[in-house]
Amino acid sequence: MINCPSCGGEIEGVSPLIRSIDCSFCGSWLRLNNQIWKADAGQEIALNAPSFLRVGLVGNLANGEHYKVMGRIRLQYEQDTWDEWWLEDSYGNGFWLEEDDGIYYKHINTQELEFTTSSSNIHVAEDLSLSNGLTLFVTEKFEAKIIGREGFLPSEPETNSVVTYVDGVANESEYSLEIENQHASLSQAQVFDIQSVNWERK
Repeated sequence: MINCPSCGGEIEGVSPLIRSIDCSFCGSWLRLNNQIWKADAGQEIALNAPSFLRVGLVGNLANGEHYKVMGRIRLQYEQDTWDEWWLEDSYGNGFWLEEDDGIYYKHINTQELEFTTSSSNIHVAEDLSLSNGLTLFVTEKFEAKIIGREGFLPSEPETNSVVTYVDGVANESEYSLEIENQHASLSQAQVFDIQSVNWERK
């Protein structure tokens, strides 16, 4: 549990993975900076589009384990939007779940990479060498803007910041690369059967 540095409200359920929080009491956006929580301006755009998921929702698995929906980021590219949800499991592990047109993709084997190449030098149908030694054949590239955020997140997303997304293939596997400034996150996406989880609806 922590206390909001803006209003003093008690925020429970903060796992060691979390680096930013949407305060449900005053609406401030909290960031962990040098082990100190600091408050910034809150959410600018309401995340009111319908979705099967919501922050705080718990899903139980047949083996007794569970997932909890901790937070969400909304992104916009051209005239379309999609959501990325942050989930944590019974063991305190977390993963991103991408929701796009009703299909959900779980991002696994995520690696954080240094990225010194300018995104303008990345082109579709060309090879991209990564700092982990992997060479990615680029199949798609686009830019998206973060337009919303809520809940508990393992990163510190800035609204209106632009993220470059690159999809590609390496070693017969599909990868997604998310680039923001000099930071990049590489993951593999697999279809997530959201209906196979028993979600608690209250």
